[in-house]
Amino acid sequence: MVRMYENHAAREDTIVFPAWKTNFSNQQLEEISDQFEDIEHKMFGKDGFEDAEKTISGIEGNFGFADLAQFTAAAPPRS
Repeated sequence: MVRMYENHAAREDTIVFPAWKTNFSNQQLEEISDQFEDIEHKMFGKDGFEDAEKTISGIEGNFGFADLAQFTAAAPPRS
């Protein structure tokens, strides 16, 4: 999962988002950013993502999932 996600995120950061951004002016990108922030506040409240993240972290801690390293497989040996 980690390797798959890293590949996905790398492609987004180096190909998808830069190509997407070339289709908009700086003003349009700011307007889009403001719209996403408005959606965030409507969904998660004033402090939006940060409060949701704290809540989820607390739940993970209560269930013993806070240390994700305990669930992460070791890297395969180099050949």
